[in-house]
Amino acid sequence: MAKLTRTVNYANFRWEEYVLTEEELVQWKKGNENIQQEIIDDADWDLVGDKPIDDYGDVEFVED
Repeated sequence: MAKLTRTVNYANFRWEEYVLTEEELVQWKKGNENIQQEIIDDADWDLVGDKPIDDYGDVEFVED
């Protein structure tokens, strides 16, 4: 029996966005990193795009 084998590295890049409320914008502009991190953690992110990437390795011939 003979077969071909290869490895595939698969990644999916996503672009997400969150629209700040007026109150969040005021808080964000104050520059307090703890508050900014809290806004990031509590955000309900929307997917705006993605791009799957396939990276195929070399094909190897295997004969038993």
